[in-house]
Amino acid sequence: MVKQPKYYFEAILGINAPWSIQDVNVDEKNKIIQVTLSHHTEKTRFSFFSKGNETESNKIVDTGLGKRWLHSSIGYYNCHIVSSAYDPNISSAGISRAALLQPNFLGDPNRNYTHQLRQEVALAYLRNLSPDAIANILRIDQAIVDDILSDIEKTPESYRLATCLPCESDPIWENMIYDKFHLKTQLFPLKLMLSKLKLSMIDPKVDVKLSDSVTELRKFFISHINALDSEVSQITALSMKKQSVEERRNVTTKLVLPALKNGIWLKLITGKIDLNSTNMPLNLFLVRLRHAFQNTEDNNIRVSALNSLREFFRKNVRSLKKELVLINQLMNAPEEAQYSLPDERSEIWKRILKDDTFIPSSHIAYKLLLSNLRSQILMNPDPVVELNAVRRVRDFIKHNQRFMQQELRMVLSNSR
Repeated sequence: MVKQPKYYFEAILGINAPWSIQDVNVDEKNKIIQVTLSHHTEKTRFSFFSKGNETESNKIVDTGLGKRWLHSSIGYYNCHIVSSAYDPNISSAGISRAALLQPNFLGDPNRNYTHQLRQEVALAYLRNLSPDAIANILRIDQAIVDDILSDIEKTPESYRLATCLPCESDPIWENMIYDKFHLKTQLFPLKLMLSKLKLSMIDPKVDVKLSDSVTELRKFFISHINALDSEVSQITALSMKKQSVEERRNVTTKLVLPALKNGIWLKLITGKIDLNSTNMPLNLFLVRLRHAFQNTEDNNIRVSALNSLREFFRKNVRSLKKELVLINQLMNAPEEAQYSLPDERSEIWKRILKDDTFIPSSHIAYKLLLSNLRSQILMNPDPVVELNAVRRVRDFIKHNQRFMQQELRMVLSNSR
């Protein structure tokens, strides 16, 4: 790598005063870029709304002890941030509210990843990517992804969704303030804030920095995160498909919470059916329950896991209406309407596992399952492993026929 001036890396990493890069060390052999930061105390200028920035800045102190965090990759190079200046008091079981307001290139003193990397993992998980897929895309170890997801799960639900908010260096905030991105909102306080911020940037009588305006806007989102589902979905590009007329009818009718003995809970916890939910608390809870369910032979523990899942839906019924509608549809679907799939001994299943182009699919959970199973077979080409993979593919299609009509038709036509 050609040695670049430090300000190139400052621009790439979003590092601004009072922060600066002290040193950049490139390890070509291990593909690692280590960036060492320095912090200079600076009197903050007038903030348009409050002096909140000054308060946050004063929390950063030079501890004299260099802390190292894993940051988002720069191309094919892993990036490590080193700094002795940070807030040593940020510490909690999950992600603290104070941590959400820290610069994106820093991290908690007791953790080994930066806030930006945490945000990228949180957002990828909200898009229903599995931990191994996230690790592969971000080019980091899966252990880091597991640590981040575990920390997010321990974060209070009152602001857990804020962990996926774009960092302050993300252009989306600047685009909203300069009206390059038109945010649709019905929340009057947010409308008022956006109007004032936009005017402040063009009014010559108001002395305000863009970074201060970005901080104020982002603070508002963090403080009101539970009332901004639609707005968060817009700025993070999460899918917010409007409900169909049929779905709206189903919501207005009385939704039934299946009994504990209903097989729907077993299908959910074993992954035989996928709700394609964007609800982060539910997805995180399912990951933990599946791990506990699959790693025990004790029936009492398994029944307890099923009951915990049902109780989660009962306590969070308001935020899980879409998922409950789908559960009711699956629960009431007549079994006789399902197609009969080829036997597991059919060669079609082996061909699906070997040929990625044989039966193309856009179903994310199905594609991730195939990728995982193919890796297992490649690592251990044993007939028993292959048979187990065949059964899992067949069971997945069997229990997800409603969402995989195209794939189902191709399986049936090729099996004939």
